Amino acid sequence: MSAALAWGQAPPAQSGGTQGGTQGGTPPPKVTTPDVKIPGPLTLIGPSQAEIGAQPLSITEAVNIALRKQPLVNIAKANIISAQGRVEQAASGLYPQFTANAAYQNQASIRNSGPVLDPFTASVTVSQLLFDFGRTRDQVRQQNALERSIRWDLTRTQQTTALQVKSAFYNLVQDLANVTISEDDVANRQHELDEANARMNNGLGAPVDVLQAKTNLASGAVSLSAARDTALNAQVLLAQLLGINPRTPIVPASAKEVPLDMESDIEKLMTAAMTDRPDIKSAKEQVTAASFAVSQARKGDLPRVDAVGGVNGKGPNDPFATQAAAYGLVVSWTFGNGGLTAGQVKEAIGNEDAARQTLIQVSNQAIADVGQAFVDLQSALQRLDLAQVGVANAQELVRVDEGRYEGGIGQFLDVTTAQSSLFTAKLSLTQAQGDVERARAKLRTAIGLL
Repeated sequence: MSAALAWGQAPPAQSGGTQGGTQGGTPPPKVTTPDVKIPGPLTLIGPSQAEIGAQPLSITEAVNIALRKQPLVNIAKANIISAQGRVEQAASGLYPQFTANAAYQNQASIRNSGPVLDPFTASVTVSQLLFDFGRTRDQVRQQNALERSIRWDLTRTQQTTALQVKSAFYNLVQDLANVTISEDDVANRQHELDEANARMNNGLGAPVDVLQAKTNLASGAVSLSAARDTALNAQVLLAQLLGINPRTPIVPASAKEVPLDMESDIEKLMTAAMTDRPDIKSAKEQVTAASFAVSQARKGDLPRVDAVGGVNGKGPNDPFATQAAAYGLVVSWTFGNGGLTAGQVKEAIGNEDAARQTLIQVSNQAIADVGQAFVDLQSALQRLDLAQVGVANAQELVRVDEGRYEGGIGQFLDVTTAQSSLFTAKLSLTQAQGDVERARAKLRTAIGLL
């Protein structure tokens, strides 16, 4: 008997009774269990898509939107502005300082004193730092290093944001693919139920086949509902990471990470991470800033020399009725402050040691990130190959079991089991495909690429 009959074609009648039927033309039994109702897709009413532009949304544009709108990125940018302000504050000590004063003072006589002859006074004074053993310049250098560190922090924040967006994007793509797989599975389960009903009504199938088909259809409907729910939540999460209204509808375009030329060479990856990771560069700048802070603290007891000059005036009605000018040098030296400088030096040395340890910690974390991303990618590539083989085998198994069942030499349970295996294999394939893309994105971030 041929096993290549089309799906839904009944096999030739066999003499001596019917498969799953009854003798003497007795009507086949009826299955009275409730029918399976397939739920419709869930929707989340939200704003228009004006915030993201034309759909489908590419992964590159998704990252660009996040880099513009994500609050964490904008906070990091604001931190740079604050750091620039601290640099300007520190540098102001290197430039002339101007002071202007004006006053009116009327003194009444109480006893043996006369009135103030010149109640109006005014003065303009300018001072310029000449020499403080580089203490102020160390402070400027410290703030410059801290600003550079914060700039690298911004780069790292951008990289982390890009990775989160990419991961969420690939999750949404995978979840939508799973919805399609679940919809196909429900359609196949419905087809199985129709075939089982037709065979039972023709006296060629058993009622248990119909019950099994209904059970499988209900299970498929539950899986479809869960897949749709997962995809909708993935869309909300992606919109949130983009920094836009989380209810914004998003239709992702197909996307793939460009493979790195060195993704299979762990030594090159490690070298690239040590060279390019912005968090390592930020930690190095922190060490530099801490070193200048130590130098600055050690100069706290040293003298300071300023050049000063000014013009002052006074008069009974006009503050400049009489004028005088003065200029000279001012030496300031606090040679005893009760241990304040020693304490500041000790604090600065401790901060420098902590910064150096932080650099070691960040470097070790970079090595761990690269190692983990490397393993994840290689493992995902292996699973992808196996998943592709699994889908091919599962599709062939479905074809064979369907042919056997339609040819009257196979069991309905074989068909449903094969269909379940195909459904699982397809889900494993989308998981492996998503894992590869996410692992590649993670590896790019691990070595410091945006």
